[in-house]
Amino acid sequence: MITIQRWERGIQQPSAYYRVKLCALFGLSAQELGLVEEDISTSEPEPTEITPSEVEPVQKLALWIVPYARNPHFTGRAATLEHVHQRFAPADAEATMSLRQVALTQAQAIKGLGGIGKTQIAVEYAYRAHEQGRYTHTLWIASASEEALLSSFAAIADQVPALRATAGEIDQRKRAHACIGWLESCEEPWLLIFDNADDLTFLPAYLPQGGNGDILLTTRVHAVGALALSIELDTMGVAEGTHLLLRRAQREALAAAEEIDDATNLAIALGLFPLALDQAGAYIEETGSSVREYLQLYQHHRHALLAQRGWQITHYPDSVATTWDLAFQQVEQANPAAAELLQLCAFLAPDHIPEELLSQGAAHWPPALQQAVSNYFTFSQMLKLLLAYSLVKRFPEERLLSIHRLVQVVQVERLAGQERRQWAEGLVRALHAAFPADPTDPIASWPQCQRYLEHAQACDHLIQEYHLQFPEAAELLDRTATYLQERALYTLAEPLYQRALRLREELLGTEHPDTARTMNNLAVLYSKQGRYAEAEPLYLQAFRILEEQLGPEHVDTARTLNNLAVLYSDQGRYAEAEPLNLRAIHLLEQQFGSEHAQVAAPLNALANLYTNQGKYGEAEPLYLRSIHILEQTLGSESLQVAKSLNGLSYIYTLQEKYTQAEALYQRALHIMEQQLGLEHPRVAFPLIGLAYVNVQQGKYEQAEPLYLRALRIREQQLGPEHLDVAMALYELANLYQKQGRYAEAEPVYLRALRIREQQVGSEHLSVSDTLRGLANLYTVLEDYERAKPLYLRALSIREQHLGPESDGAAEILHDFAGFWQAQGQLQEAVTLYQRALHIREKALGTDHPMTVATHDRLQEVLLALDQVENAALQ
Repeated sequence: MITIQRWERGIQQPSAYYRVKLCALFGLSAQELGLVEEDISTSEPEPTEITPSEVEPVQKLALWIVPYARNPHFTGRAATLEHVHQRFAPADAEATMSLRQVALTQAQAIKGLGGIGKTQIAVEYAYRAHEQGRYTHTLWIASASEEALLSSFAAIADQVPALRATAGEIDQRKRAHACIGWLESCEEPWLLIFDNADDLTFLPAYLPQGGNGDILLTTRVHAVGALALSIELDTMGVAEGTHLLLRRAQREALAAAEEIDDATNLAIALGLFPLALDQAGAYIEETGSSVREYLQLYQHHRHALLAQRGWQITHYPDSVATTWDLAFQQVEQANPAAAELLQLCAFLAPDHIPEELLSQGAAHWPPALQQAVSNYFTFSQMLKLLLAYSLVKRFPEERLLSIHRLVQVVQVERLAGQERRQWAEGLVRALHAAFPADPTDPIASWPQCQRYLEHAQACDHLIQEYHLQFPEAAELLDRTATYLQERALYTLAEPLYQRALRLREELLGTEHPDTARTMNNLAVLYSKQGRYAEAEPLYLQAFRILEEQLGPEHVDTARTLNNLAVLYSDQGRYAEAEPLNLRAIHLLEQQFGSEHAQVAAPLNALANLYTNQGKYGEAEPLYLRSIHILEQTLGSESLQVAKSLNGLSYIYTLQEKYTQAEALYQRALHIMEQQLGLEHPRVAFPLIGLAYVNVQQGKYEQAEPLYLRALRIREQQLGPEHLDVAMALYELANLYQKQGRYAEAEPVYLRALRIREQQVGSEHLSVSDTLRGLANLYTVLEDYERAKPLYLRALSIREQHLGPESDGAAEILHDFAGFWQAQGQLQEAVTLYQRALHIREKALGTDHPMTVATHDRLQEVLLALDQVENAALQ
């Protein structure tokens, strides 16, 4: 005030710097303000003219025109805010400031679906930048229409003294351009936010072309490249979505672990969509309900809750459903086919929608959509409209689309019941036509199967929800289940097979060949899981139906017969399996000839049976014949050849023909890597075989990396809890035990045991293998108390599944005898060795290596027992 009084009394004049500021503040010239005319510049005041203690600086113009208070519930989005900050504040700030005297940095656009949080991020960025003092002026332009934009510019002009003269201007465009001109010449830094800039036709004319400022747009429009660099806003992460929900519900500080879990489940159910999370949180707060109660309500009243907005809301008054409703209406008016495409996508899985499905399935769509997908131009025009509202996303390189699951919910709810059923039925028929008819060939069909898998699974839900009953529905379920089974995804495949079987029984009857084929497929699934008691009656029933309906010579009859033989072989029921194998071979030879590829499968199965019996001399020529047939019919590099090579390699390993075994395993590995890639789960089989060859030769250091690679492949491709992972773990633990690395072996055994028990139950045959390995480990460690119950449990499982006279039971008896021998309890050991020897002589023959091994151990213990008795007599 002292300095101002000195100016008023004429004692002292303001410096050139302050004269510029006063002129800008009052919008008047220096003469009008009564200041002495000088060469006005923007130089800083000279210290010799006025000392800091004498001057109180005049408050400069600083505009803050943001129509929203800061959102107290804002959370997350740190990466997006930092992205905006970095784009507006590049590293070379000094160079940027000099350039900005000529032109703006490029505008930035936050784009995404309505309700995704674009405006909230813009508001939060404005407040954070204001706190940091980055801008003198922060200005907000409502841009939903040109009229709203002009009103926003007029409000700014009212606050700028230099523009007050335009207040009477009738043409609002002139007033807006005057405001833009002021920004372009303004020296202070400014931020200009164009919110809801969804119509880009009029916007370019209102973007400043220079000045010391930044421009930020929020828009639903996908293509903004001509105007701005874009930041596409996606849904929130799980953690930040959960945090937002709890914070909005005012339960953040009070939430217990259980409620946090419920909030996470609800956030995921709401698609991690910010507006839906905010809406749910407001409802929970206002009603005093719990997160779990809201989740239960949402499961039955999804659309009603998505259409309801809390009364406290001021930042975003519209609900999720209301936010999108206008966009849906505009799409319908502009392009009815585009609206139908959106409806179709609402019934598919939300992600990875193949574009070719939309065109290839045209016969099943309504007429307008049929015509629109018939050529690429009209198809692109539809997508262009949907992209303009961010209602879908497009991934052009993969030719895929995606749609948010809440858009799907709202779309479905807008349709009448009969319309929903029509879409569901058409989609199932289209997927049936698109999904490969033979899902067992990994080269020809697996990529396409994987591309359609999510949508085939979505069709499964549609079939159940709308009670769809037609043959294509059952066939689609059967094909999808077969693909999942081939990928060893048994728990996903089983319910699909079961529903396909029920559907075929209802449509075709219990005696139809197609019904029998699904029975056979389900039985194969059970067999692979070791659920033999469930598989056998299905095989027998399927075989009876096929034999009666198609005849005993039909290929499907022979295949089912061979599958039944494999089941018996896996159970150790060799006497029952062998004649079925031989009959299947005979039937297929009669049907196709002795050199047909169809004959190779039962030949390979019979060879496996003989291998399990130790009849290597009989198994080897069968493997060789199978390989020869497959090489002649399918080529030397076919996957079927690799499968037979694995079997032949195994018997060479058991015969200690290690050089031959290793060469064949290497060839099988090469074929699989070439056909399937280095990381395919099937590649693990020859890797484990090669590792086993090295183990048998004592080459432990060479075996370990092979086991580890097989384990890594299976964990990555199948998941850490898969049954095949447990097999790799079991083999690795066996290796560690042989190496004396007992501390490492135990946790690997335990993990394999846990996976097998969880996946197939504690009484599964594979569980007995792991129990045996772990029991042997504890015996070596002299931890007999833990070893004994494991042996007993393993023996019980083997006897239950394979019978008390099977070689599988003899294997446990042999090791259990060693347990007693290690403790010096020789009589118990003799009893068990004698029982194991009796079984093996009967099941495998006296010359089998396993029989010989048991015989030698028995003689060793008997000799020791004689020595003990002789010593006692003396």
